[in-house]
Amino acid sequence: MFQPYTGQWTFDEAVHLLRRTIYGPTKARILQAVDEGMETTISGLLSSAPIVDPPIYYDYDGDPEAGIGETWVDKEFDGSIPDIFFARRKTIPAWWFIQMNRDDQTITEKLSLFWHNHFVVAGAGPHANMYWQYINLFRDFGLGDFKELTKRITIDRGMLIYLNGKDNIFGEPNENYARELLELFTIGKGEQIAPGDYTNYTEQDVAEIARALTGWIPWSSSVNGDAVYESWRHDNGTKTLSSKFGSQTISNQEEEEYKTVIDIIFQQDEVAKHICRRLYMWFVNYDINDTIEQEIIEPMAQVLLDNNYVIKPALEALLKSEHFYDACFRGSMIKNPLDFFFSSYNTFEVEPAADILVEYERWAAWDWQFGLQQMSLLGIPSVAGWRAYHQSPVYYRDWVNSATLAFRRRMIGDITWLTQYIDPDAEGYNFVRFIESLDNPLNVNDMIDEACQLLFPRPMTQEQKDFFKNALIPGLPDFEWSAEYQAYLSDPTNDVLRQGVENRLWAMFQTMMGVPEFHLS
Repeated sequence: MFQPYTGQWTFDEAVHLLRRTIYGPTKARILQAVDEGMETTISGLLSSAPIVDPPIYYDYDGDPEAGIGETWVDKEFDGSIPDIFFARRKTIPAWWFIQMNRDDQTITEKLSLFWHNHFVVAGAGPHANMYWQYINLFRDFGLGDFKELTKRITIDRGMLIYLNGKDNIFGEPNENYARELLELFTIGKGEQIAPGDYTNYTEQDVAEIARALTGWIPWSSSVNGDAVYESWRHDNGTKTLSSKFGSQTISNQEEEEYKTVIDIIFQQDEVAKHICRRLYMWFVNYDINDTIEQEIIEPMAQVLLDNNYVIKPALEALLKSEHFYDACFRGSMIKNPLDFFFSSYNTFEVEPAADILVEYERWAAWDWQFGLQQMSLLGIPSVAGWRAYHQSPVYYRDWVNSATLAFRRRMIGDITWLTQYIDPDAEGYNFVRFIESLDNPLNVNDMIDEACQLLFPRPMTQEQKDFFKNALIPGLPDFEWSAEYQAYLSDPTNDVLRQGVENRLWAMFQTMMGVPEFHLS
């Protein structure tokens, strides 16, 4: 078993944990974690998903069942009004971003995104209510029973459309879902032994499991109904699996047969190892060498097996491990576009709009920006997930290239502009308010030291800190900052003094967010 962490619990350990489990931790949230200690902090992070309000229409009034400011999730819709399909669909990413912005107490949003990347459903096929059901599976089962989640996702209506389960029918089996169920979702291929024969399954298994999964369609009499089983579509013959699964046979069990398929797959311990590797890559690092496999993945998988595939104990063991807090993993990830954005937006505490409709409009605009950086929610480019979490040897480096780097930098700079464009009464960044939360903003060196601790996962050199200081007070002695900031504190209603301080801080923080280290987590 990998060793539990017994070292010091300081700001550095707390901020590392929070950077990996929530979006853009604030100073107040980090200090809360320091005060509570590791055990209490992780217990809170792994608590149940908070109850949240469902998505609402923010700019569409053409639905006879729900108006602006009202939710559509429990409403039928008239398919003769094509705009409804798009109007509902576009509220979901905005709703999700709002939760990422608001919830700084639980791992819910980071883990939900992990499952979205693992059990990919994307594209225009599923309608909005299907996506809402799909997302709620992850909120309900994210820390729970992985086997049960796999059963639910197998007959999820969005998945039946995305991976052609709706076309899987007796006499004409479609193997798309059966293949990904084995290769990506549960057990993994392993090394190829011979054509059609892999370490963990064979092509025979793909074909036979596809037969066993026939019969399900995503259409229902209700927009929020469940998938429907139609017996005439189901192959009721006996299916025989390969020796990888003990040559087990599956007799006709009608609508219960898919459950037997999942139960048989989950009898293989490799399933636990496969999902633990995926969790490790999401929360720790992509480099899983032989030592990590033996000392981390295998013990973590055993925790999962000992708890009947309930995710929470295994993830808890990882987050409480000495391995997780090893200094080599701090800054070992390149932030994905969401982490990159929220490490600015949330950490600097950009205030939400007073009007929830305006708040939705803000986040709908940011959704477009994330798409430019190749990370659209519900728009993952392939069933394997975002390439950063599976594509060797590039992995996380895939997030930063000649196309996306410019968009990342522009997005950070546009936070105030776009916020105020949509909401003229908003302020966007307020760096003056931000430094008021620091311990000693009157002292330029202390202020920069603390800002670096908040913004960067690794210690910055004195040369780098001097570079930031020069952006704040170019060529001036340190006391110039103290004098200027003190003058503002003495007369805080003086707009000229405030704007002068804000301009200096803007130059410094823009410089900080522009260095390569800010892209790391």
